[in-house]
Amino acid sequence: MVPVTNIGKNVYVIDNGGLGYERTNATYVVKTDSGSFLIDTGYAIAYRRLMEGLRAIGVGRNELKAVLLTHVHLDHCGSAPLLLRQFDDAVVVVHPRGARHLEDPSKLLEATKEIFGEAAFRRMGGLEPVDSSRIVQVSDEEELEFGQVTVRALYTPGHAPHHVAYLLEPHRFVFAGDALSTRGTVFRVPLPDTVPPGFDIEAGLKSIRRIFETDPRLVLITHYGWYVASRELMEEELELYRNWFERIGAMKSKGMDRFAIAEQFIREFEDGLRMPLHPVARDWIYRYVWGALLSLS
Repeated sequence: MVPVTNIGKNVYVIDNGGLGYERTNATYVVKTDSGSFLIDTGYAIAYRRLMEGLRAIGVGRNELKAVLLTHVHLDHCGSAPLLLRQFDDAVVVVHPRGARHLEDPSKLLEATKEIFGEAAFRRMGGLEPVDSSRIVQVSDEEELEFGQVTVRALYTPGHAPHHVAYLLEPHRFVFAGDALSTRGTVFRVPLPDTVPPGFDIEAGLKSIRRIFETDPRLVLITHYGWYVASRELMEEELELYRNWFERIGAMKSKGMDRFAIAEQFIREFEDGLRMPLHPVARDWIYRYVWGALLSLS
């Protein structure tokens, strides 16, 4: 049975399974008196698991109205075209700079294959094109109304140039996508989500501040979980990213390559935890280091 959790106030999380590991990839669902919407879909291979979760929550065939994407990376959008086949009333909401990758995902797919490798790419399931008539483009501060709730788009680049977080009112929940670090029981330690290509550290730090300046009660991230928002958490996030780039820059200046840098981080984390990291955490550290190095080039 697919893990589904009621966070409260008709907000649910479906553990969509990522690439075969639980508690690594979340889809959030909000039910209202005018239908339901969800935030981020997981990979295409997560589609059946996602549908099972929607059925468990009670989202009927005519109830889903929108799929809100924080950004167009396959672990956030892969199942979106498949959902549109099943839910005729649903549209996909995305930043304008991400819309073109939904209409024509060829460049995104090639980049994903290059970064993750052929074997992992095949496991993800790809991304089918989305007809422009089913895409709603949303820019910074635009609001969408769903019955008794309002969703405000927050342009939060850094992780991706088209990244958007969503503030849910009156809940004061922010669905932060990958604008904040990767966290949760699988990862053991918070990891700056600097996956390649094109991470922008200055934009990323501004986006962290932007999220917390909305005075949220909870921040909900895709990888993985929901956390009480506080100034302390904001400062922790800012310091985490600053320290990550400072250390990687220093190790780069000593001639260390991305593999040696990642292995040093892994050793340090495992020494601190006194236990091995989860395979997903180890793999993502290699990619996060690579992304940081590319942005420092």
